[in-house]
Amino acid sequence: MKTLLPYLCLLLLGISCKSAQHTPKTYNDAQIRVGSSGGVSGMIREYCLLDNGQLFISKGVEGEWKEMKKLKKGLTREIFNKADEIEIQSVKFKHPGNMTYYIIFRHPLRTNEIKWGESGVTPPEGIKPFYDYLMTIFKP
Repeated sequence: MKTLLPYLCLLLLGISCKSAQHTPKTYNDAQIRVGSSGGVSGMIREYCLLDNGQLFISKGVEGEWKEMKKLKKGLTREIFNKADEIEIQSVKFKHPGNMTYYIIFRHPLRTNEIKWGESGVTPPEGIKPFYDYLMTIFKP
């Protein structure tokens, strides 16, 4: 019986040390959101990556977030580094269209939205490839 006590203590400690779970609404650090809206159906589909690696999806007008998976730290860091490289925090571009695509960078000190879709208007260099890169990782 005495030999089981240390294992039981370790098990209870492991269970109680589960990492904190957040949602995009409650998270106070950096996050990147990508999505699309509009078209005939007016459907909204948005993905949100928190800088802790949690990935969420929201569909429809209600905007309820559902956790999809947790990305590895290295991949999460790579995504946020790529966002820094194309200066996602400071790019000024808002040209929505009937079908609008967007990237939103949120941080406690700053939020920046980049929107495109207007006919004949191309987003700044690096924005569309970054969006496409994220969509290949995020889509289930």
